[in-house]
Amino acid sequence: MGGGGGGGDGEPEFQIAPMIDVLLVLLVFFVVITSAEVLKVDKGLTLPVSPNAKERDPEMAKSEMAINVRWDQGTNKGVLVVDDKVYDNWEELVPYLEARNKSNQETRGTSVRVVVRGDKGLPAGEIQRIMNVIGMAGIADIAFSASNR
Repeated sequence: MGGGGGGGDGEPEFQIAPMIDVLLVLLVFFVVITSAEVLKVDKGLTLPVSPNAKERDPEMAKSEMAINVRWDQGTNKGVLVVDDKVYDNWEELVPYLEARNKSNQETRGTSVRVVVRGDKGLPAGEIQRIMNVIGMAGIADIAFSASNR
């Protein structure tokens, strides 16, 4: 008569179906998050090699954003790509950086760290240009990406 799902001994049964549902939801969540991080890597970019390059700190990665700067041999200009958007006028990136920095300060209590992923053949002048743009947005935490092989 009662509605309680157990045998005659009064012990509750372990329900595995809800547990599997929760695990599948977590799996999908982590796959989506990981895919989003991988998509930020620019395949057309060849990073400079540094034998002293350090591994990325997972704790700092939560407050990072990547700026990819490719070198276009045809035009002799740097090509700036942020979140799959190409910026012809680099100063147009300043409001976006300011908004990301403000959002990060509100949610995490810290400024955003900008990781500049510059192409191996990128002249130093282009690195200086992107650093000026980042500075105009009020961001002082800048890191540079390199490969160790």
